[in-house]
Amino acid sequence: MATIQIPDALLVKNYIAGDENSLSILINKHQSKIYGFIYSKMPDRDVADDIFQDTFIKVIKTLKSNSYNEEGKFLPWVMRISHNLIVDHFRKNKKMPMLRETEDFSIFSILSDSSPNAECRIITDAIEKDLQKIIQELPDDQKEVLLMRIYQDLSFNEIAELTGVSINTALGRMRYALMNLRKIIEKNNIVLTN
Repeated sequence: MATIQIPDALLVKNYIAGDENSLSILINKHQSKIYGFIYSKMPDRDVADDIFQDTFIKVIKTLKSNSYNEEGKFLPWVMRISHNLIVDHFRKNKKMPMLRETEDFSIFSILSDSSPNAECRIITDAIEKDLQKIIQELPDDQKEVLLMRIYQDLSFNEIAELTGVSINTALGRMRYALMNLRKIIEKNNIVLTN
């Protein structure tokens, strides 16, 4: 028996009207994408679980207070809430996430792409061990866009939605991040090889 896909906007409307089951359907429909996004920025499963729950507590409060007005854009709205909660978590703890190189994990397992693009070409084997240190030198807004683009493979549209800026601002931040990376690489005499 085929499941009927109910549009998010209708589920939201039904939930606001008192149908609690509509919220369950919304959560089940999007939980893997939302949780995956949170977990990619927050590899501590307990903290990721807390942020996931806090995200939906905020969603419920907003929907119950009738202040939801994201016409048909439920998922990007929820992703933006979770993104903001992650940022708040790091602000409270005053540290940014660090992905550490291990036997099981290499930065290039994330970056590998059969057709390398401009962002990936500047990040080569020669600077792999220095990559995290170099990225940490970038201003926060540029670092955020770079990490979302490279680590999470988000499109610039998604990055713009999640960070609450225009696509041109997101593209500009990425451009400045790449220019600054090149300056840092040159300043530290890091040799790039293709």
